[in-house]
Amino acid sequence: MSAQKYDIRELNGQDAQAMAEIHSQSFERSWSALDMAIHIKRDICLGTQIPLAAFIIIRASQYDAEILTLATALSARRNGYGQALITAALKILKNRNIPTLFLEVAEDNMAARALYSTCGFSPIGRRPAYYRRDNGRMAAITFSKALDAVR
Repeated sequence: MSAQKYDIRELNGQDAQAMAEIHSQSFERSWSALDMAIHIKRDICLGTQIPLAAFIIIRASQYDAEILTLATALSARRNGYGQALITAALKILKNRNIPTLFLEVAEDNMAARALYSTCGFSPIGRRPAYYRRDNGRMAAITFSKALDAVR
């Protein structure tokens, strides 16, 4: 999967509102444009195309990294954007010699779980009642992927 095909780019402050709108289509408890602007300033934020179709936010330290969120607009789903964003992010993290990438996903989000498995992530744990929902709580499945550093 070629990240270039999807025009992967670093996001900037002008993308914050579109990110918030896409996030609200994907999650019951969505993040605001202000939240997105803060992430753009401090985290790795990649997106696809203009107008924005999908984005990923990753928090990285020198020791590991975590996918904080990945979201695709309703109209753009099932077109490979998620996999392209993960591929682009993996390249950045490998270039930084970050050894491991983590994430968590709602136990009932089968599409996301399938995507992460396809991208080589392995489930490593379960956090009961992790996500708050309007109708109760949902467990999170944690995943990890070992990254081979670029030599």
